[in-house]
Amino acid sequence: MNIDEIFDFTSFTIDREPHIVLDDKVCAGCDVRGCTNCCPARCYTWSEAEQKMTFVYDGCLECGSCYVVCQRNAFTRWRYPRGGFGVSFRMT
Repeated sequence: MNIDEIFDFTSFTIDREPHIVLDDKVCAGCDVRGCTNCCPARCYTWSEAEQKMTFVYDGCLECGSCYVVCQRNAFTRWRYPRGGFGVSFRMT
């Protein structure tokens, strides 16, 4: 099963409060940007023109790969969504 097929069995209940928050200044100083490559949901986008990282949390699969690969500790918040929010997987 590939990531596109997984999304066919995935739904999200979006919380207004983001469960992941980045420090823009720290991201701007990073030249690796591993989060843009490791996130299976492609939630991270680096804008070279704006020198800014954008994170769209409403499609996050909560895998934690971004947290593991970030060498700069750019997260001012990384936690799972509050109860009742976030991703739901239906595998049957």
